[in-house]
Amino acid sequence: MHALYSRYAHQACHLSRRRASPAVPQCPGRRFLSAVRRSAIPAHRTAEEYSQLLRSCDDDWTRTLELVTEVNILRINVEPQALECAVVSFARGGQWQRAENLYLQLKAQGHVPGSDTLTALVAGLAGSQQGDRAAAILDEVSELQGDTRSLAPAYNLVTRALARQGQLDASYQLLTRMMRSEVPVEGSTFTCLASCCMGAERTQLAEEVLEMRDYL
Repeated sequence: MHALYSRYAHQACHLSRRRASPAVPQCPGRRFLSAVRRSAIPAHRTAEEYSQLLRSCDDDWTRTLELVTEVNILRINVEPQALECAVVSFARGGQWQRAENLYLQLKAQGHVPGSDTLTALVAGLAGSQQGDRAAAILDEVSELQGDTRSLAPAYNLVTRALARQGQLDASYQLLTRMMRSEVPVEGSTFTCLASCCMGAERTQLAEEVLEMRDYL
């Protein structure tokens, strides 16, 4: 009887200790790393294959993000022109921060994106209420290239964006700089700025803009 009681007492004590033992928390970072290791990143792809895939993404910025992430994780050096396609994809997809960061990365590597890439970037910035940032990038690139005429579409776009965002003086200053540098100004740029000036009751500034348009 005593032996039977001792056996049950021992088992109860053992169960009590097991219940009292605190559960070791699992670090969420470890779970994340495990998931990354289990992810099917195709390590067999070459830099050329990644470059071709980036060029084929077009406006699918989610696919572009997947590829850029893989390239960064695997530390693959793809062609700068392929990353330019990624900049365009991000910009057109409303991902202006990703587009700008990738542009700055290319710039740090000594590569200056082409005018089409730059136009898409500033369009994305301007469309996201980032007219100041777009203008600053244009100024940097024009100084490096020394040719502002090739950037005419981008300059016109930013000038209109600044006007729509209520930055009339900044828009007007950019417009006058374009004219001094003989950058072609689109008729819609004059009209947009003048209309925004009228809406803000800046009649005198609107008249100056229309006179500049008529002069040309």
